[in-house]
Amino acid sequence: MTQNSQETTARPKLDDEAFEAFIRARRPVSPIWSMSGLDGYLTALIIGPRFIDPRQWIPELTALNLPMETTEHRAVQTIVAEYNRISASLAETPKDHRPRFTRIDDLTFDAMDWDVCFLIGTGFAPKLWRPVIRGHAVTGDIIAPIRKLSETKGPATHEDAAAVAEALVNIRSYFMPKRAKQKV
Repeated sequence: MTQNSQETTARPKLDDEAFEAFIRARRPVSPIWSMSGLDGYLTALIIGPRFIDPRQWIPELTALNLPMETTEHRAVQTIVAEYNRISASLAETPKDHRPRFTRIDDLTFDAMDWDVCFLIGTGFAPKLWRPVIRGHAVTGDIIAPIRKLSETKGPATHEDAAAVAEALVNIRSYFMPKRAKQKV
């Protein structure tokens, strides 16, 4: 290792299948139940009108402050890794960002988990989300591609994912000035 390189220690996390099994077995029942749902939920928290302290929402998914060798600790690390991945993608490469819908085949997706959990995630600041959810003179209907997911009976396509991704970037841009002013 050179002087300039940094050694990083990978935090133990769960693979997708293990995380989904963990979250579905959790009691009380978690508001999310899949990796796609986790992506939607976290995306709403990341792009929303204000920073939501993780101590507010992580306990809804799993317990905090657990020994490192536990499944629960690895589940928290999975959540944190996904939060960081989504946040970095939206900040650093917004044009390449895509929501993590459940893949049906190479051309189609099931977006229901993502869509439902995204809307659940908006529940941490419902009044502040209102201009986006309901439409407003300033925001227009920037959430339309996300709403379309819940209205469409068939599977989502790559074009739907791109439209949702663009909506996410627009929503993030709309809320960013409010988030920047927030005292954490």
